[in-house]
Amino acid sequence: MIDGHTHLVPEWLRAPGSAAWRDPWFAACHQGAAPRFAAAADVVAELDRAGGGRAVVFGWPFADPGLLAEVNDHVAEEAGRAPDRLTGFAVVNPGDAGATAELERCRSLGLAGLGEINCDGQRFELEWSGALRATILSCAEMGWPVLLHASEPVGHQYPGKGLATPDRLWRLLEPMLAESGELRLCLAHLGGGLPLYAHMPEVARVCRQVWFDTAALPYLYGHRVLEEVAALVGRDRLVLGTDFPLLRSERYRPYLDPISEGAGDLWLEKATAAWAWG
Repeated sequence: MIDGHTHLVPEWLRAPGSAAWRDPWFAACHQGAAPRFAAAADVVAELDRAGGGRAVVFGWPFADPGLLAEVNDHVAEEAGRAPDRLTGFAVVNPGDAGATAELERCRSLGLAGLGEINCDGQRFELEWSGALRATILSCAEMGWPVLLHASEPVGHQYPGKGLATPDRLWRLLEPMLAESGELRLCLAHLGGGLPLYAHMPEVARVCRQVWFDTAALPYLYGHRVLEEVAALVGRDRLVLGTDFPLLRSERYRPYLDPISEGAGDLWLEKATAAWAWG
């Protein structure tokens, strides 16, 4: 198994009252029932429980650049201890003037991608200009994959539901893909449902240039949704993302079985690897 979407939160940031809980998006997403946090060892144990493999690990889309740098250091250290199992991604705030410098610093630490970035939590503009454009073009130049948070525009409300919806993503993607060359971009949470609009030929054309991960799918869609997406844009555009520790891999089995066609998950491993490592 290759898991393209898992979160690490250092132990010293987990307790209410820490700097993490002063971040409004983090606090909103972890309110209520006892929040679930993971260390690198937990991610590896979950991979082993699911039959082995490797995972992409990253922190949280905090708004504060200092907090992001602290967590990036932690992710780099933890991924460096298990390089055959974990690939660490950096998280920067594209709205921060120092974002591109932080990307370079994180590359020197051994991190190898950007994400998950989130326009709602980090309060940057979701448009192809200024700071976001500079950040994405830096990733394209470095050959780094990018994971961008997305949200569906309808349906039930929940903590963390944001405004990175298919209409806004559509306006962003055309100029982004035209200018960023071989950028490997994945839209988290099935792109907020963007590939379901791919009955429109112009949407299908764009969707076939990006990837969509499955993170949090069991909270959002019925079991046949991946069949529809695979038929519209190809199952090679799907990335397995569990959002661990939010969910475990077996929760995704009812979604994946209808499109596995008796071939196991090799197709899914290849698709996830194509985005994460090229």
